[in-house]
Amino acid sequence: MVHVNLPAPAYSMKLSGTEWVSLEAWGRRKGSRLFARYKQGHEVLHRLVLSGLRFDLMPGNRLAHCQGMQLWLGFAPKLVKGHLYLHHLDIKKQIEPISMGFPALGRVVVIDPGHGKTNLGTQSIYNKTREKTYTLDWALRLKRLLEAKGWKVYLTRTTDKALSLTDRVKFADRVNAALFISLHFNSASRAVSGLETYCIAPVGMPSHFTRGSPDRINTALPNNTYDTRNLQLACRVHSSMLATCGMPDRGVRRIRFMTVLKGQKRPAILVEGGYLSNPTEAKKVADAAYRQKLAQGVANALP
Repeated sequence: MVHVNLPAPAYSMKLSGTEWVSLEAWGRRKGSRLFARYKQGHEVLHRLVLSGLRFDLMPGNRLAHCQGMQLWLGFAPKLVKGHLYLHHLDIKKQIEPISMGFPALGRVVVIDPGHGKTNLGTQSIYNKTREKTYTLDWALRLKRLLEAKGWKVYLTRTTDKALSLTDRVKFADRVNAALFISLHFNSASRAVSGLETYCIAPVGMPSHFTRGSPDRINTALPNNTYDTRNLQLACRVHSSMLATCGMPDRGVRRIRFMTVLKGQKRPAILVEGGYLSNPTEAKKVADAAYRQKLAQGVANALP
């Protein structure tokens, strides 16, 4: 632990016309009794413990951690006179929602197996199986687990059929779903592996990446109504899957280009359950027992 003798930070300040909030001062207002600094290499890690959760952040780095889980911020924190300041949106739309826990939600969920029919998705480097096949298997396994817990579960597809992204949104509207979870697998270079979970970026916050789409940060999307519960659901599922499957953590991330999420009128997330382009992960996903773990990881997150 790094011991410093600093005056109490101002709660907030304007930097280039934007409000930045002291993590320490905000935490104390919310009832935190622990804020500490730790040396990590050449940098100082700032730790806030609130509602039993440990938040670790570093100046100049958008990658934060909550209970060790990766959480990507919208803006890199700033160090001002020894104190860590966060963009007000990261406080309001990231740190605060997580510290609030997970609210009770209606027990009707739509599980969306990505791709289908001619929309093949990516291909496993291990056995050439297509993403569409694995996502359907994952969804069917998850359906059985959730139904055993008393959930009403709808699948956007139960066979290998074509379904547009907007049709998947309309399906969730039709069944009056309380939650929407889209299941996918990823692809990149062979070296990349791990779990990623996505939800829509709040208004004013840049996307983690855009996949070539314009990032209209000031445009409100229908799903922005659920910013808080989106993140709470994403973190709960992501954390549960890490614990159940033991996969590398690539974090909870915010985007706005995903059509299957941005039109949703309910908390909605998209889970990328590993990289089929990575030989090790592709081999794991080929194993039915591991796919059962993927399903169990999501199911464990939903009470």
